[in-house]
Amino acid sequence: MIQLGLIGFPIEHSLSPDLYHGFMEVSETKGSYHLFPMHSITREELKHLFTKHELTGCNVTIPLKEAVLPLLDRIDPTAKAIGAVNTIVLESGILVGYNTDCTGIEKALDELNSESPSALVFGTGGAAKAVQYVLNQRGISAKMLTRKPGPNNYNALTAEDFNTYKLWINCTPLGGPDYTDVHLPIPYGVISPEFAIFDLIYDPLPTPLLQAANDAEARSVDGRIMLTEQANKAWKLFRAAYYKNL
Repeated sequence: MIQLGLIGFPIEHSLSPDLYHGFMEVSETKGSYHLFPMHSITREELKHLFTKHELTGCNVTIPLKEAVLPLLDRIDPTAKAIGAVNTIVLESGILVGYNTDCTGIEKALDELNSESPSALVFGTGGAAKAVQYVLNQRGISAKMLTRKPGPNNYNALTAEDFNTYKLWINCTPLGGPDYTDVHLPIPYGVISPEFAIFDLIYDPLPTPLLQAANDAEARSVDGRIMLTEQANKAWKLFRAAYYKNL
């Protein structure tokens, strides 16, 4: 049986168990998917987790996408370039880190079909780094905003500044399960039909940002496409490693 899991916090609302159990059913692969909520993890704890639960692999979400990098035996070149890992696979006895978020981000941006040459990215964590990587690959300049003091703080931009960027991407948890009523500190009022909005959150929907996009008749896409596509890519890595490890 293939054993998989998810590490990070909070994860109780994750749709990953349903997704991967669906993959298992379709491919007629017996197995189970477990949630391991945690704020931090050491190399010893990660290795123990894989050994104790006989894991073939695990997905990684906030706040661990960057923290796990030094804990792994090998990191895929794309994940290394991004500086974040969302998928760990046990391959021939070693832990290998991948970033499948890129695949999901690519699909979501294709769906959004924005022609904007520049983008505002809300957040600076692992998901934001993957978004920045994909945008750079597409020749789109990205400005990442954060709550931390400095030139990239949200307050450093005026409403007029925000209006010059027609592609906005939310990589923060604001608007998600534990922050449903928390709004990003941005001028929603400048959104117009010229805008394209990508919110990585997939539940609950619509988020405050997506609702503002809908109200302004702007193009928008939520996190469901990204979630499904990155999971599908990760599943292929997990399944290949599982049969190779048998």
